[in-house]
Amino acid sequence: MPFYEVTFETGRISVACYKDDAEAQLALGEHHRRAVEGEAGGPLGQPAERIKVVRVYKKHPNEFNPEGTMSADVLQKDLQMLMDGMKDENGIVDIGQFSVEVRGLTHPMKATRDGSFDSQFRMEEDRELKLAFVGAK
Repeated sequence: MPFYEVTFETGRISVACYKDDAEAQLALGEHHRRAVEGEAGGPLGQPAERIKVVRVYKKHPNEFNPEGTMSADVLQKDLQMLMDGMKDENGIVDIGQFSVEVRGLTHPMKATRDGSFDSQFRMEEDRELKLAFVGAK
């Protein structure tokens, strides 16, 4: 079953699993309709949110790099970028913080998102779901 990363207009993200695109479009289309109508988005009565982006993955995006490995070339480049970004005005790097950041290189979630509608996961999506079912083009 595919997984769907749903990014809402607020920038909030949710991951859902549906049998196929048809089921996803039905459920997400209804959620978007409730948001447009100002209705509740769930059983707790929270407001529904308009959908902005839906990314589709063959497996859950948290399954990114479970081995925790990367090529030496990529690692070397990433380590240099980390060091450069962590240097203080005297060129000193906090080793404890640096080790935390190194561990984060294989974490499935990004430390920060480039924009409010970007994915929160490092795994590349297989595709984006067209939003015609919510009235978008």
